[in-house]
Amino acid sequence: MLSIIHYVSAHRRLKESDKTIMMLGGVEECQPMIVAQNDMIRLEKEYYYEEMVKLGCICLILTMVCVILYIPYHKGWITL
Repeated sequence: MLSIIHYVSAHRRLKESDKTIMMLGGVEECQPMIVAQNDMIRLEKEYYYEEMVKLGCICLILTMVCVILYIPYHKGWITL
C-alpha cells in the first residue's frame, strides 16, 4: 500500500523537477546535480511502479484463493 503513496509522491516531484529544469534553460544549461536528481526521481518512480504491479498481482492471487476456498465451504463440501 505504501508503494502507491510513494509512486504518487515521486510522480509529483518528477513533474516539479522537470519544470525546474525547463526554467533553468533545459538539460544543457542546467547544473549537473539537478539533472542527476531528476534522473534519480525518475528511477524511483519506475521502482515504485514495479512495486505497485507486484502488490496488485499479490492481491489478485490472494482474492482468487479466497474465492476458490469459499465456494466449497459455501456449498457445504468443507466444514470447519
